[in-house]
Amino acid sequence: MGSNNNCFFCGSSKCTIRETVSKNYECKYCGTYILPTGPMAISKTPEIENDGNKFKIACVLNERRLKGLGGIALSDMTNKENKVCGYPQISAADILDEFPKKANDFLNRTLLNLSRLVSRPFAEIKLSISSNEKGNLSLFAVDTGEFIAFIKELEAQDLIRNSSFAGIKMCFTLTSKSWEMIDNLKNSAIDSKQAFVAMWFDKSMDSYYEEGIKKAVEEAGYIPRRIDSKDFNGKICDEIIAEIKRSKFLISDFTEQRGGVYFEAGYAMGQGKPVVFAVKSSDIDNLHFDTRQYNHITYDSPEDLRNKLYNRICATIV
Repeated sequence: MGSNNNCFFCGSSKCTIRETVSKNYECKYCGTYILPTGPMAISKTPEIENDGNKFKIACVLNERRLKGLGGIALSDMTNKENKVCGYPQISAADILDEFPKKANDFLNRTLLNLSRLVSRPFAEIKLSISSNEKGNLSLFAVDTGEFIAFIKELEAQDLIRNSSFAGIKMCFTLTSKSWEMIDNLKNSAIDSKQAFVAMWFDKSMDSYYEEGIKKAVEEAGYIPRRIDSKDFNGKICDEIIAEIKRSKFLISDFTEQRGGVYFEAGYAMGQGKPVVFAVKSSDIDNLHFDTRQYNHITYDSPEDLRNKLYNRICATIV
């Protein structure tokens, strides 16, 4: 897998490679990624010495591409401080950890991947089983045998229908049952790109949100959602709960010790969602004892908050 002219991970020839101080790959399937060269070459790390791990990384990178997430710089370790050509450094081990582990994970994430391949619900999906087309990556299937077996299982569960071969392509459509599952998965935030922001809604914090939190979240590939910036009908507490449920993670800024921020952070943690804690350096001594144990981002300016928050998101929300 991965000749000198092909994608390092999936081996496809449909890849553009530019070499400067590092090797920049733009693969049709794995998207954009950077590999360091020289003494720090990623190929020297144990995690990707075998084709099995290269395949797993290719699947995760393909999934990131389908989700519309930005490029990454592969590294020996996830680096919270530095970026390479504007891309966050993420370790091969952290990417490998994103590969599905349970049968339900394979099924759910495959359905989500398939839903991203079409612009409308019942459009025909065509996946090639050729070695250079990499349709198997969207199914996390290592070879043609696994690919066909997975397609048969999806059909047996009434999740796809009308499966047939057209040359080297497998053609099928997703059923109503599939789309119902996909909608439920999206509503449960497994595929969410939203980050809920809980903070003090005061004009003195506007620049910290606009130039700090908002920019950091967007640069990391997510969409910030602050409840005061969204129109809604009904009780605000109901809308907060709904938005937290729709979000992949929560950013809680405890500056000025607002009770609502504590509540929203606690609710998100109870839902099993990651929470990123932040507070102005001048206010850290006022934190409630229940949250002092957590690693808070402390900052002195919007730019300081932006840099630290971006690095924290890239390091912990892969």
